[in-house]
Amino acid sequence: KTIAAVKTIRLSRTSYTYNGKKRKPSVIVTDRNEKRLKEGTDYTVSYPSGSKNAGIYTIKVQFRGNYSGIEKTSFQITPKGTVIVRVSAREKGFTVKWKKQRKQTDGYEIAFSTSSKFPKKKTEIIKIKGNGKASKTVSKLKAKKKYYIRIRTYKAVKAEGVQNNIYSGWSKLKTVKTKKWEDN
Repeated sequence: KTIAAVKTIRLSRTSYTYNGKKRKPSVIVTDRNEKRLKEGTDYTVSYPSGSKNAGIYTIKVQFRGNYSGIEKTSFQITPKGTVIVRVSAREKGFTVKWKKQRKQTDGYEIAFSTSSKFPKKKTEIIKIKGNGKASKTVSKLKAKKKYYIRIRTYKAVKAEGVQNNIYSGWSKLKTVKTKKWEDN
């Protein structure tokens, strides 16, 4: 009897948002003929302990029976995002205020651009370390110019011995038009 080789190992989900609960995606293994292999008969799955906090987690798939070997796959839990509360125009700049996100967050990234599509050439990103801050003033911009602003949170994590940042999704856009000079 010919046994078809393993073709894909995939997870029911590869990304979650932190909510304080343990996450455990299911593993789906298929062979070259697109037939699903049976967990317990063809393979066993070892889940990492404590997959509750923001981080990158590795799942180990150990093959057995007609199959052999070990494969690894991973999923991530991203920090919860935040929202921009207010943006105030300033002389050739703006001040942005957001809601603090203290749980499972090491800081924030603010992106601003003259385009709502945030192309690389027209976008600047400011990194703010620490989760206790809730405002930032940006200056030295063009006067009377419209800027699009968004924010996300990040968490520094170590996975497989490598330090990485994982990010929440971006907040909804806010717009501001910079002033030519400060009103007195």
